[in-house]
Formats: sequence, C-alpha cells, structure tokens
Amino acid sequence: MMGNNGQTLEELDRDITNDPQNAKAWAGRGETYRLMKRYQEALEDFNRAIELKPDYAWALAHRGETSFLMDAFEGAIEDFNRAIELQPNYIWALAHRGVTYERIEHYEEALVDLDRAIALQPDYAWAIAYRCRTYEMLRRYEEALVEFDRAIALDKSIIKENWLAERGLFLSFVGRYAEAMEHYQQALEKDPEDGLILYWIATLKARWKGLDEALPEIERAKSVLQAKLAASGSEASAIIYELGGLAATQGRKDEALAYLEESIVGDYFSRRRACHDFAWLDLHQEPRFQKVTNICSNGQESFYNVEQVGQRQASH
Repeated sequence: MMGNNGQTLEELDRDITNDPQNAKAWAGRGETYRLMKRYQEALEDFNRAIELKPDYAWALAHRGETSFLMDAFEGAIEDFNRAIELQPNYIWALAHRGVTYERIEHYEEALVDLDRAIALQPDYAWAIAYRCRTYEMLRRYEEALVEFDRAIALDKSIIKENWLAERGLFLSFVGRYAEAMEHYQQALEKDPEDGLILYWIATLKARWKGLDEALPEIERAKSVLQAKLAASGSEASAIIYELGGLAATQGRKDEALAYLEESIVGDYFSRRRACHDFAWLDLHQEPRFQKVTNICSNGQESFYNVEQVGQRQASH
C-alpha cells in the first residue's frame, strides 16, 4: 500500500526511524494506514504529525477524515475547521466537511461547504454526487436529479451501484414513473437477480399502477431477497429493510415495522431511506414508524405530499 506521496509503508517506516521529527513521514504513514482501514493506527500517526507541526493543514484534514470513518463526527468537524482556517480554499477539506455535515443531518451546513468546494472546482464529481444526496435528503428532488446527471456526466463510476437504476430512483421521486421504470428495466438486464432493482420495480409499480398489478413483481423481489438473506450472513441490513418495504407495500404493517426496526440496528441509513421510499408512504403517520425513523415525527410534514403523489400517478 502506497502513501499519499507514492511511498510504501516500509519506506515510511524507514523514514520515521531515520528522522522521528519528520512530520510529513508520520502523516504519510497515517494516510497509508487510513487507506488500509487501520484507523486507530492512522489516528496515532496523524496525532504525532500534528504535534510536530501544529499548522499542518493536510494532516489535520486527513485526521478529520479518519475520525469521520470512525464515526467520531465532532472531532472530524473540529479538524476540518482548523484545516480550513489555515487554508480557506482547501477544496478537499471543504467537501469532506460538507459530507460530515450531511452524515449528521446538518443539511444546510453541508450545502454551504459543498457549494463552495464545487465553485472552486466545478468538475469535482465526488462533491457533486454528495450535493445530489444532500438535495435528496432535503426533498429537493428536481435539484438532486440535476446534480446526479452532472456527476455521472463527469464520472459514471462515482455512483457505486448501477447508475441507470439510481437515476431511475430520482426520476420516480419527481413523478416521472414511466421513465423510471424504463431505467430500472434496462439496469436489470445486467443482473436479473439484482434484489435492489427488483425492489424498486415492485414498489414503484405498486404506487403507480396499484397493488394488484404489482403482485407478480412483489413476489419476485421477495423471493430473490429472501434467498440473498439466507446466504448473506451478517451483512443483511439492506435486505431486511427491503423485505420490510415489500411488507409495507402490501399493508402488513406490523411485519414491515419489525423489519425496519431490525434493519436500523445494523445500518443508520435505513432510517433515512424509509422517509423517501414509496413503500413506507402510507405509514408515515403511524406513531411506531415516526418513533423508529425519528424524522417524520412531531407533526412534521411527510417526506411526500400524498395529494401530489396521487396527481403524479394520474398523469403518468
């Protein structure tokens, strides 16, 4: 594994042995450990680099990213703040602070940082992709779709999953159901057993065409997801979430919420997904759903306007 300057771990070890006051070598080894997912060791090396050079903006920012990866978000923001104070146009630090704000659901602060990073580097696909997600979380779906298209025009690999299917999801959010379904069907050609795409097809068709017409798609998605769950072992939170969504689509409220509660234990993102996902729309006013998600609660507006969804169904 190479460090940020192309050095191997062994070379960085040697540099530190030869010159223990070499802050750059400590930071470089910290970054190498971070890329190896050896986060505690990375943190210790960044700490040493910053002790030697307190105004080392690069080390501060990368220690902040290490803290982020360890779910220590307050510490991450403190380090990003300091790095940006030292270098106000530090694009990488701005973008990564923005993503940290997005992760802790401080969406307006996230947009400020992401906007600034993108203004400084308009082709920064990674930051654009996270601005897309931030708009999604704010229910600004039209803007999210624009940012999604901008990101994949720069780099299709920036979307880890099948980008056609992901774009279909945003099309569904803005009520362009027929286009969304076309995207899903095209994406499914690459892997007919893709449980997530089958789930999106089933839940979209139920919302668009009605439950009866969607039953074959629901049963197919359920069969694939159950098989994947049986084979998945411990990494199953997303599958459990999707089985819950199918149950919610069919009106099996208690079963659905039990799945949702289980999935949230293993994956924080399930909580956020549920407040945008068509499958859970009819449960948004349920006290148990509101308690589990802690988003659509306390009388706040549902993430979908039920009347608007009905109008979109009628026009597509």
